[in-house]
Parts: sequence; C-alpha cells; structure tokens
Amino acid sequence: MTGKIEILYDDQCPVCRGYCTKVRLKEDAHEITLTDARKPGALMEEVTAQGLDIDEGMVVKIDGKIYYGSEAMRVLVPLTKAGRVQRLLFGTKNLSAAVYGFCKTVRNILLRALRIRKIDNLKDPRYRS
Repeated sequence: MTGKIEILYDDQCPVCRGYCTKVRLKEDAHEITLTDARKPGALMEEVTAQGLDIDEGMVVKIDGKIYYGSEAMRVLVPLTKAGRVQRLLFGTKNLSAAVYGFCKTVRNILLRALRIRKIDNLKDPRYRS
C-alpha cells in the first residue's frame, strides 16, 4: 500500500462527521483525505458511476480500490488506532455487516429527526460527469 486513503462521508451527519474527523491511522506514513459526499467531485462521480448509493454506505478508497459500506469499515478499522470493541465489531465480514446495518439505520433516523435531506447521488445530476 502506498499510503493514500480517502474517506467519502456525509459531513452533515453528526455521527459520520464525528467518526471521520477523529479517525487516526496507526502509521503516520499514510496519507488520509476526508471528502464531503455533499460536494461534487471526482470521487463522488466515480462512486455514482459505479451505482453506489452514498446514502446507504460510506466509501473508503485505498490505493485506488473502492470499499463500500460495511466492507469500508472492515478494511479501515485495522489501519486505525481503533479500540478493541471497534476492532471486534468490524473484524469479521458477517458481524461487520450486521453492525454497519444497525449504524446506518440509526444514521437515517437521526438525519430525519434533524431534517437533513439525503444526498441522493444516484439521481442528482451534480454527481455525474
């Protein structure tokens, strides 16, 4: 791995923003870039072209490869200074999928309660090249 890690997340979601702005990688040699999914850009266009709904999962791009949803968390957590509980919850494919699904449901309820609209990248023409 060359060390380039890009996280595409919803900056208007308090949970997403809280996690992504506090994530720290184990090795300082890695470069981490946070990209707000609500702003059009190259990564959002790439994700949209692949048919990935950003409202249904975060994206982590590591050395050019895109990971989505629970898989994104599963590959990101071992690279971070995550605690034991986080490593346990996202350490296996099945448990990661279940935990991520629960977290996504909580996120959607929170966004509705805060009256924050979905990103809707698959329908919004701003996210297409």
